[in-house]
Amino acid sequence: MVEPQSSKLMVRVRFPSSPPQAGRTFESGRLLCFLGLLLRVGFSDTPRVATPLLWRQLFSSPQQKATFPMEPVPPRRRGRTLRPSRRQVLTGALAGAGLLGAGFATSTTTGLFGAAQRVDPVRSVTVAFTSAKGRSSIGDDGWEQLPQNSRVMPDIGDPGPLLRQQKFLAVCQPWLDSLPAHRRDLATSALLDLWVLTDSLPATVASWAQPWRYIWPRDAAFAAVALARVGAVDVAWQHLLHLQSLQSEDGTFAARFTPDQGQVPDDRASQADSVGLLLWAVSEVQSAAARHSPQAGPHPTEETGKVDEPLSAMMPMLRRSSALLLRLTENGRALPPVSPDYWEVGESQITLGIAGPTLIGLQAMATLAEGGDGLWDHIDGGPASVIESSLAFDATFARTFIANGLQRYPTSGGLDSAIAYLPAAGAGLGLEASTLDHVWERLRQPAGGIKPGHGWIFDRSSWTPSTSLMGLGYARLGATAQADGILDWLAEHRTAAGSLPEKVTEDGVGVSVAPLSWTASNVVLCLDELANPHG
Repeated sequence: MVEPQSSKLMVRVRFPSSPPQAGRTFESGRLLCFLGLLLRVGFSDTPRVATPLLWRQLFSSPQQKATFPMEPVPPRRRGRTLRPSRRQVLTGALAGAGLLGAGFATSTTTGLFGAAQRVDPVRSVTVAFTSAKGRSSIGDDGWEQLPQNSRVMPDIGDPGPLLRQQKFLAVCQPWLDSLPAHRRDLATSALLDLWVLTDSLPATVASWAQPWRYIWPRDAAFAAVALARVGAVDVAWQHLLHLQSLQSEDGTFAARFTPDQGQVPDDRASQADSVGLLLWAVSEVQSAAARHSPQAGPHPTEETGKVDEPLSAMMPMLRRSSALLLRLTENGRALPPVSPDYWEVGESQITLGIAGPTLIGLQAMATLAEGGDGLWDHIDGGPASVIESSLAFDATFARTFIANGLQRYPTSGGLDSAIAYLPAAGAGLGLEASTLDHVWERLRQPAGGIKPGHGWIFDRSSWTPSTSLMGLGYARLGATAQADGILDWLAEHRTAAGSLPEKVTEDGVGVSVAPLSWTASNVVLCLDELANPHG
């Protein structure tokens, strides 16, 4: 990523010394309106239920102001409000219920919140090949047959999957050898989790239980970077080329795609974080390719299947994505329009989970511009204009999100683990480990991990994607003690089969699905950053 320079903004976020209050006193009118909303919306058996936009009009979370030497300006709100969507990730009830605070209970709401707090089932403790061509989610009653450090069941009648697993681990062996000995067990678990959700697929899927068996561009971006870091550069480029083929002509991506046909499975709204994160992934994979093989590039030849041509093969994605980000941000001088982010709920304001990846994407463009090669000749002003737009968005981000304490929304919403995108991608901006410390303490859950944000659902589970992303952020900042502590926690909360689950209950039990590719990717990247710092 672009390193801080004298022309780049350097900021320090300062939060109040006391934590925000847990709840609010509600007027009877709002309370009755909220009860009506609950009764109307009800609860669903689908894993994540989108938050009605009315929720945010009824209740707002405590503000946490930061100080910043520039005069804050109101964020721009542009474009239509996207309707809510659902991602199958087992949360149970209205996102944002945590804003209610303690003491809010009646005979009616107690039952409703009981449903919101129900314990998730264990959908899988790992995924493994159970036949020559098929992999399956493995439950509590089947994992003991699995050999140690393997995601291939024994005696499946075909050596193919086992040979491919061995070949992948052989590629990764030099990277594994670069890690401290006490970290290689966790690293092997994460690599195997990533492999079993990647092998013979055009890009990595989120998990293998049916509601997760899709390619989310956001998750796949992290997987591509992780694969490149461990030496599987060709696979990383091929995945990015596949994602390029799925991109719309206007530069946007659907929320998710089927892995077999690349089809869009439903009408959920596009999630705009994909654009910036995939630009970041291209820049990171290019950097990893240069380290592993100076001649590596993203175009596999028919003769070898290897990647041996330069970055020009990614030009369609680079052109579409850069044009989109520059247009949506008015060359860095405005926040992008409203979009769902990794929470996958309808929003009425731009979120940190969109603005952060936008900043990361623009910085990735600037990094690639510094390499020349005519990548940005299609943009008025060329590379200089790209770098100028990136710096302009740094300033836009600072006077909106940073000036108001890096909350979920520009001026409200409470803290959000999406802050970790910034240090995880090397975004600079002068962010320090103490900022992440503050966020961690306020999002920490009973089992020891964190929830995605202050306004997340009314349960007490730790979510491993957010937890591991914070670990990566700490590692990139050089906060080794905090990063190591998070890795220790993740290692201790693997399933009995050794996979990294999506959630950990307040009692410390892994639930929902395992493995989850985003978590596995974050673990790999965190381990890599600690052992081989990239700055």
